[in-house]
Amino acid sequence: MWRWLFAVAALFNFAVGGVMLAAPWRVAPHLSVTGPGGSYIVAMTGSYIAVFGLGYAIAAAAPIKNRGIIWMGAVSKLAAAALWSIQFGAQVIEFRVFVIGMIDVVFAALFGLFLRRSRHVTHMHAH
Repeated sequence: MWRWLFAVAALFNFAVGGVMLAAPWRVAPHLSVTGPGGSYIVAMTGSYIAVFGLGYAIAAAAPIKNRGIIWMGAVSKLAAAALWSIQFGAQVIEFRVFVIGMIDVVFAALFGLFLRRSRHVTHMHAH
């Protein structure tokens, strides 16, 4: 189950990051990122999202061994959800964009569940 979770998280991040990289000028208005640097900001953010996807793909191959990546992912997804919430509350982004961002809460909760359930696994099992 855990390997599938991290593989799905990787695919999600690749898809979101890929769209942001492939068409930042189309994504920017939906995020209320305007001005001459808007496409750059969206593309740069997309590259970071895709890189986290690579981390989740690595974690999918060996979840116990890569718990550190999963910790980083859980924290980053909670931070992203908080930022999405702030932006939605300030009426900067639309509800449909907010809902997509809230998928990060689901992933963060599942990552946390994995981290909690695997906390007593010894490092001997990681190799």
